[in-house]
Amino acid sequence: MKRWKSALAAAFVAALPLAPVAAADPAPAEPVEILPIAFSEDGLSGAGGERLRAELRTAQFIALGEDHGFAGSPELGIALAHDAQALAGANPVFHAVEVGPITARRTAFEIRDHGVDGLGPWLKGRPWAMPFLSNVEDAKLAAIFSPRYLWGIDQEFVGSPAILLDLLTERAPDQATKQLLAKWQASDKAALDAGQFDKIMLQTATPADFADLRARYRGSVELTAIVDAMEKSAHIYQLNDQGRYLENNEVRAALMRSYFLRALDGEKPAAPTVLLKMGLNHVGRGTTPTSIYDLGSLLPGLAAANGKTSLHIAYLPLAGTVRNIKPTPTTFTEVAPYKDETVGPILAAAGIAPDSLPATGHVLIPLAPLRHTLQGKALRELPVYSRFTLLGFDYLVTTRDAKPATHFEAR
Repeated sequence: MKRWKSALAAAFVAALPLAPVAAADPAPAEPVEILPIAFSEDGLSGAGGERLRAELRTAQFIALGEDHGFAGSPELGIALAHDAQALAGANPVFHAVEVGPITARRTAFEIRDHGVDGLGPWLKGRPWAMPFLSNVEDAKLAAIFSPRYLWGIDQEFVGSPAILLDLLTERAPDQATKQLLAKWQASDKAALDAGQFDKIMLQTATPADFADLRARYRGSVELTAIVDAMEKSAHIYQLNDQGRYLENNEVRAALMRSYFLRALDGEKPAAPTVLLKMGLNHVGRGTTPTSIYDLGSLLPGLAAANGKTSLHIAYLPLAGTVRNIKPTPTTFTEVAPYKDETVGPILAAAGIAPDSLPATGHVLIPLAPLRHTLQGKALRELPVYSRFTLLGFDYLVTTRDAKPATHFEAR
């Protein structure tokens, strides 16, 4: 027994440190890089461009999130498309846009037949008919992929009946249907011109209205699909109008996922490279500021299943000018100074003065070092969009001299 106790005591003493050990110094923070980047139809350039190009080698999904209304975001998309296609070789690269599938397809064929400049005359008198592709720079990006490799994966936009009702009118079964469609078109135009979005068809049409319209086209799968798409969009808009904002965003996100997965599945087994350019909420990872999981949270797992990655890039200026939607009887948009509420707080929390960035041109900022620098209390205290950007994206592209998108109405 004594021998056992002695052995135990010796083992206990041996386990004690021989001398106090000083606490290790904290590991140094990763350096925060601010890299110059430029982009054009010929691809990415500068130190930031080289960094992104290296990331493209393993990326199946290139998710470009933006605050809408800038020329720089689609121009960055054009450069990413160029370099991604160079890496893909003979395999096609696809482009997913924040536009309804029917409207996007119709636009893609207009671009094919008449070029980007042809969209101006086509949209004349109905500038509200679709979002984003009515900006020249976005249309130029879409033109790279039109019509075969362009995917519209969102709901049909609030003004899309200006296009969709035309498609139905072209093949209306009788005069009574033409008159019904003409009435809706006239009512929508008046409401949209006045900025009265609560009075448009997609806000006021009932399930019975859509059932009646579907019955009129029951002999055509193609045309009933148009009616179905409008009804799905109407449901989403009407949830928002009723103040059911969480449900509105949940239903919209589910629709986007279904459209995206259907398009992706149609290209298997190739596991194609896809460039997505959408609003920031849709392509960031994690819970969005609208309190849902959106498309961006789906991408890493899909890519990993194919031995690939998803690359998430935020395009958010610090300053400059932006084109906003602001309908009037004579114009649909306006150019205004941009007020940043996302990038500035991130830089301030990290002790980076905005005026330390170049006055013109763009920079690329890898976000992982900033995340790690600001983890904990500093991260929690950031504004919600700043925190979402920092956690949900790999890189930030920013500028102090943003240029507005060019709407076709400005031509």
